[in-house]
Amino acid sequence: MSKTIVSRCTITKEEDSDNLYVKVKNTNQQLSRQFTINAYSKNSPKNELLPVYVDSEVTHEDTLKPETEKVYRIDVSSVKDQVIFEITQNEGSSGIKVSKSSKNPSTVELHIK
Repeated sequence: MSKTIVSRCTITKEEDSDNLYVKVKNTNQQLSRQFTINAYSKNSPKNELLPVYVDSEVTHEDTLKPETEKVYRIDVSSVKDQVIFEITQNEGSSGIKVSKSSKNPSTVELHIK
């Protein structure tokens, strides 16, 4: 039976920005990581999902090969304050490590272990 790992982080939306960017890196040297991405407003009573894009396509599921990374764009035009970014993995990881860039506060970097 596989173990489900849910990792979340809260990202503050910048006032003048309609997008947040989250870079996800697979730091494992041997294994690919399959995961589901959810993003929603922290103040949303129903946790309505926000659109998450890779390039120009909406996606909520993805796979990263070993030692690769992707940038996901979240449309936050309807959000006033904070966004919850959630990654769900069904097997093989111990969670995520979060770092936020002080040079670009609308960009967050996540490392899948």
